Amino acid sequence: MRPHTRSVSSSNNSAQESGYAPFSSETSDPRLDHVSHRVTSTLDHMKTMLDKLEPSTPFENGMKDYLNFLHCQFTELKIQVDRVQSDNIIRNRNTMECVDELALSCVKTEQYSRRDTVTVVGLAKPDNEQQSDLTKKVAEVLSTSGETVTESDLSVVHRNSNHTKVIRGKPIPPSITVKFCKVSNKDNVLRAYKNYDPVQKKARNVRVYQSLTAHYSTVRSSIYDFLNSKPSDNKDFGRIFNKDLRPKWVTYQSPTSGLAVKLASGDYFNGIHMYDDFAKAIWNKYPACRVSN
Repeated sequence: MRPHTRSVSSSNNSAQESGYAPFSSETSDPRLDHVSHRVTSTLDHMKTMLDKLEPSTPFENGMKDYLNFLHCQFTELKIQVDRVQSDNIIRNRNTMECVDELALSCVKTEQYSRRDTVTVVGLAKPDNEQQSDLTKKVAEVLSTSGETVTESDLSVVHRNSNHTKVIRGKPIPPSITVKFCKVSNKDNVLRAYKNYDPVQKKARNVRVYQSLTAHYSTVRSSIYDFLNSKPSDNKDFGRIFNKDLRPKWVTYQSPTSGLAVKLASGDYFNGIHMYDDFAKAIWNKYPACRVSN
């Protein structure tokens, strides 16, 4: 079965919130399980009767022969029930794989539709902001990457909310969705723009990210939650014993590579489309992170 198709329990809620959770179904039919159990019980009972039965009359011999016949019939019935159950398990597994594949294909397609789009975070929102002023400011900010961006390079620029939030006394302006006319321009800006200021040694006030769907955004947040958690907080994932597990960055790369993760240790993981992909990679590299009960 493909690695991305099954979801660990710690990521099920995140996957469902993002609009994509792996298809799940009973691997066997409980009704057939019940029939098989009843037939097995009947066979055991009939075998006990046959072993104890010592016929002394023609009638008793006939009854024993009839019980033997019924025993053979029930044995054949059990074989058929078990065969149907086995076929159902294989059929359900194949169905789950197909549904998972289709669901993940939809997720990738949705993300691919945003290949020309970025999200700008942290750009202050003045009162009575005009659309023309916003487009101009965004073009100026993106041009600080070293790649010249003009207003005509942008096909869509809009605030994702009209209200500035205040978190811990700090105003957080609403993010901005920016759609480029050309994917190549977006790629150049995204590669050149640095969200971390090496001089100030902190994240810039205005940051630029690839626009993510709810699914990839949730997986990305879950990865950060895990990597930034303290050992005492980490009930679902096991404990973090290595400081090298601190994240350097988590970013979306392409429909093929999905999310990529770079750790403080220099370890690099990509091909992350489900939280499983990340969890398995981390568990393989750092076994201490695996849940052990």
